[in-house]
Amino acid sequence: MHKGLSILLMAILIILNLAGCQTRKEAVAAFNEFKGQIAGLEFYVTRQAGEESRQAINLTDKQLAQRFLNLLGPLPKIDPPPKSWQGSRDYLAFKYIKNGETVASKQYPYWHQDNSPGYLELEDGWHQVPAEFAVKLTTLAEYPDASSDIDPADAAFLKQYGWTIFYKIKSYNGRLPESFIHESGEYPVALYYAYNNELGKDVGLDLSPYLGKNVTVNLYKIEEPLPAFMAPRQEANRAVIVKDGQKIVGAWLDAGRHYAFACSLKGRRLEEITGKTWGEWVDQYIDHDNPQEKLISQMTPEKVIETYYEAIDHKDPRTAHATETRRRLVSYLFRNMDNNRLYNYSYATNDADEINNITRAKVIRIQPYHDPSLEQADVKKYVVEVDINVRRVISYDSGRQIRFITLRRETPTTGWRIDDIGTGP
Repeated sequence: MHKGLSILLMAILIILNLAGCQTRKEAVAAFNEFKGQIAGLEFYVTRQAGEESRQAINLTDKQLAQRFLNLLGPLPKIDPPPKSWQGSRDYLAFKYIKNGETVASKQYPYWHQDNSPGYLELEDGWHQVPAEFAVKLTTLAEYPDASSDIDPADAAFLKQYGWTIFYKIKSYNGRLPESFIHESGEYPVALYYAYNNELGKDVGLDLSPYLGKNVTVNLYKIEEPLPAFMAPRQEANRAVIVKDGQKIVGAWLDAGRHYAFACSLKGRRLEEITGKTWGEWVDQYIDHDNPQEKLISQMTPEKVIETYYEAIDHKDPRTAHATETRRRLVSYLFRNMDNNRLYNYSYATNDADEINNITRAKVIRIQPYHDPSLEQADVKKYVVEVDINVRRVISYDSGRQIRFITLRRETPTTGWRIDDIGTGP
């Protein structure tokens, strides 16, 4: 019995050992063996040395994975990274097809840093990774729904102007504003479309006949960087296509989070297209007959500041925003924006709108501040002491605060408006 049991146990151990060896063999399968069958990739990031990595990208779109594989190129062998390496030390894993099933490879060490070639350690040693791969892969982490589902008509239209779609970020269905005219204090979606319509008109398109109608908006990531004048944000390159059914009615390039306004498909800015400055251009899209617009336009700079804080104190955010320049208002569209969007949906969708975080505000004093860098007749700066209570601490606590407020006469007809609020000169 003992002899038979020993033989049985030995047989089990041999089977388990063979199975373990096979598992280990599959886990270290050579990259070149499955390279042609790659159907996806995973990107794991490590924030600190010794920290367990976490998955930042899980790409399952085979066509898009192949585009990233093409960016990897021939992967020439190189010496290991220097011991003094200061860049990121992350990992790549590849999904590949084996016996009809998708299998994930082991995690390969992937060392990279901004705008420089990186390193990928495969079974046969270290290989050089093009800088472009690192840039585009890092960006992909922001777009979990990225896909190769690209409308051929959109791709052909953009290609006419030298732009290549890399992947689709999102598609939206929604209604265009009823008008391009912006009312005092309202959220500036009308100005978003008015601005970008000028860019669209540069390539023969016009949203005007479709105002108030439902449209489809396709948001794409493009391969080529934005024009040089967009530096250092050239890699924030996105293309927007607006469609009425199958018809393209609007198209432009944008730069995503923080400030998306960019240029036309011809690479031209608003000022080049219209021949107007921002103030000259935006003036035509303001409802100058609006009573609140008229009232604030007649105020002194000091009164505008008082009105801003009084409105906040009275829980009247629309009036508070009405005291700001249109240039400042459109910045709310993009501050801390989720890059899967065209713009923030309201003033209250991001922490950058401190108006909604203030529960009480009282101005203590206002005095002019001389700033030699602002020697312009249409710009004035003030030091303002204000006593503020906040709902929660974001960048400052409740109590007396000093603010340096810049006011600008944005257009000749709209008077003074708040253009910037800072904590220092």
